[in-house]
Amino acid sequence: MIKAEQHYKKSLSIHEALGRKEGIANQYGNLGKVYQSRGDMNKAEQQYKKSLNIHEAIGCTVGMAKQYSNLGLVHRLCGDVENAGKYWQQALELFMEIGASPMVKQVQGFLKSLEK
Repeated sequence: MIKAEQHYKKSLSIHEALGRKEGIANQYGNLGKVYQSRGDMNKAEQQYKKSLNIHEAIGCTVGMAKQYSNLGLVHRLCGDVENAGKYWQQALELFMEIGASPMVKQVQGFLKSLEK
């Protein structure tokens, strides 16, 4: 994962230099996944929130939904069921809005897992 982090940071720098906001947001999301895989949930959450903020600013519904889903996973992994559910509900609504059926089913499964 060290190589992945290096590549994502390099890509982030390129997108920043070019002013490509969606690319910047995507790389923050990718970095969040790296930190999440390492078990560093604080850094993962920070990166996902950076990505979410950019996606919101540019009106990218798909990106917003993905980051809400990622934030739900982080909170679930930390045992914060209440906030996990809130983030997943937001993700679900956005995925339904854009008609992303596979993602709707996945997030519905996440929400169902909280009922147990």
